[in-house]
Amino acid sequence: MNNALSLDNLLTQFHLSSNAIGSSRWWNNLTKSAAAPFIKAQQDGCCRVLFIWRDPEGEQYSSLTSSVILNVNGLTHHNTWQPSCLVRYKESDVWFACLTIDAKWRGSYCFIPIQHHQSPALTKQRCDGSRAAQRRWWLEVVKQQQVDPLNSGSSIASGWGLSSPLHLPNAPEELGWNEWDQGTLNNLPIAENILVNWPATELNRERQCTIFSTAAGSAPLVILLDGEKWGADTGTLSVLQYLTNINQINAAHYLLIPSIDNKTRWQELSCYQPFWQSITELLLPQVEEQLSQRGQSVTEYLVAGQSLGGLSAVYAGIYFRQYFSKVISLSGSFWWPEIERMQDPDAFKVANPEWDKTAPKNSLADRVSNSEISVAGLDIYQTVGNAEKQLRVYNDLHYKIFKEKGANITYQTVEGGHDWLSWRSSLMNGLVTLLPA
Repeated sequence: MNNALSLDNLLTQFHLSSNAIGSSRWWNNLTKSAAAPFIKAQQDGCCRVLFIWRDPEGEQYSSLTSSVILNVNGLTHHNTWQPSCLVRYKESDVWFACLTIDAKWRGSYCFIPIQHHQSPALTKQRCDGSRAAQRRWWLEVVKQQQVDPLNSGSSIASGWGLSSPLHLPNAPEELGWNEWDQGTLNNLPIAENILVNWPATELNRERQCTIFSTAAGSAPLVILLDGEKWGADTGTLSVLQYLTNINQINAAHYLLIPSIDNKTRWQELSCYQPFWQSITELLLPQVEEQLSQRGQSVTEYLVAGQSLGGLSAVYAGIYFRQYFSKVISLSGSFWWPEIERMQDPDAFKVANPEWDKTAPKNSLADRVSNSEISVAGLDIYQTVGNAEKQLRVYNDLHYKIFKEKGANITYQTVEGGHDWLSWRSSLMNGLVTLLPA
């Protein structure tokens, strides 16, 4: 975080007005000047990014807000009692911060206003100050996250709430998403969804899944895990239809399988054989029946997922190869099953100095490395964000081992974090790679 420069000087450098900062006229001029956050390219391949937030409760002495956390996905450290924060300008309603970020960056961000009794320093005094206590504090305050009102971009939904997008000038082109964000796909005709009830008796759960087609007849079937995150309201279906129309992606059927809740998701997507057995034995026959009633059929299967879903997708490609020969894994949780690698990575590194050179014991990569299972001929598109730190290491190991053992694997890293804004681009890139028109 760099707030060494005063806001007056920063505004001048960003070619924004510094006259009567915090006045109604100043705010009106700011909203008309450019889309937030404000970006200034540098010659070193980075950009300076200026974030400004208006306190809705007004100036310092009329507001209950004592601090505003700047949560930039992948850049803000979540495991600290000293998170990156905005600074209030004098006693006004203006909060600001300036960051230097790689010009290829794409990620989401939000503001988290907190009151004095929620401050990390005060909370730490009231508890044992442990990593677990800090995590509980973070999970509580993050519920208060807000989008940037000055940012005109489409909001990004995550497990914690809504965030705003940040696309820096050298970020890779987003296939189809630029058109969605600009509103040009709003009236694009798309097929009506088909709903399928999945009883999943062996899982003791029932849920409704969605079929969406860009194909009129026989075509591949793409399973999207965490399907509730890829619905029509996110723009995903419109982008899929658009990229099919312009011959970037092969026409296909899409099956959106929702997660029930976080606890269930952890169980089902952690290399859980009953989950995939129920999909192949109960759900897919229903899907094929629904498609056949419309003169449609399935030619092959592909499965895509992110985070735990990225792990589960690879598991399905290995253990249910008769169905899934193509896999898209986005930020796959390849630390599994050694959860301590992520829960307290610092302690794990101290106890295991070679942590970054060996795959987690009994992980998919470990089993592949020991030739317990084969990945020869499995087609995988895999991505991870460079800001994902430990997860980048595990994805590197996973790629190296799978490549050596004969998988047809395309591996890309992106300037981003564990972020839906990264995943939406990578999903489309994966489909272009594995299902080209």
